[in-house]
Amino acid sequence: MSLAETARRVADAAPFQRFIVGVIVLNGAVVGMETYPAVEARWGGLLELLNRLCLAIFTVEIAIRLAAYGTRPWRFFRDGWNVFDFVVVGAAYLPGLAEQGTLLRLVRLLRVLRLLSAVPSLQVMVSALVRSIPRIGQMALLAGLLFYIYAVAGTSLFGEHDPQHWGSLHVSLLSLFRTLTLEDWTDLMYTAMERYPWAWAYFVSFVLLATFIIFNMLIGIILNSLEEARAQIHEEQIAAAGTRDLDQELQRAKEALAALERALERHRHRYGEERDG
Repeated sequence: MSLAETARRVADAAPFQRFIVGVIVLNGAVVGMETYPAVEARWGGLLELLNRLCLAIFTVEIAIRLAAYGTRPWRFFRDGWNVFDFVVVGAAYLPGLAEQGTLLRLVRLLRVLRLLSAVPSLQVMVSALVRSIPRIGQMALLAGLLFYIYAVAGTSLFGEHDPQHWGSLHVSLLSLFRTLTLEDWTDLMYTAMERYPWAWAYFVSFVLLATFIIFNMLIGIILNSLEEARAQIHEEQIAAAGTRDLDQELQRAKEALAALERALERHRHRYGEERDG
């Protein structure tokens, strides 16, 4: 069995992946403990040792995953998650980092984000969020237009009666955001209804349009992107499995060819001895 195939089996093994997830969680816990001065003062040496141990394990893990690509290690960097892991782990080896305590702690904290690459389900969710950004941007334009129309109307209608919440455009936008979160929005409505009994229509219509429709659109966009991300990752996994199988077949073919060449060489040597004899 070649070194690349051995490294690939180790990297793909479920116990190894669970072990790495456990080390990531341990690294996050250690970084959190370092924020307590009392803990740092008493157990600082142990925490530093654990930090170095985690870094050593992550370094070995990256080396194993690189070795899994055999004579074509550049394929490792074709996956964005691999690049992310490499940068997060490699950042700890920057010269002069040890003297920058705050920066060093932030670099260690970044390793916690490796859970995103270590847990496949989290990869799907992150991919879905990235896919949904353009559509969310379009929805944000629609929401901004709705906010602007209602803010101008609210300032014109209620600004004189309730200047604290509707006295200017930017204050009205803030009041509408409060209404969007459904946080005590009825107080705004009842204050406006003291002078304008029909003001409920303004608030109820905004709640229906902004809270229910826009939020449901947002949920729909994310769910649709989630399904697309799952399908894409599934296709990539199938393609990667096919590539690995092809590499394994090529490796076995090379080994068989080498064995055949050795057998022919032995046969030629034996034939030469018999002919000389």
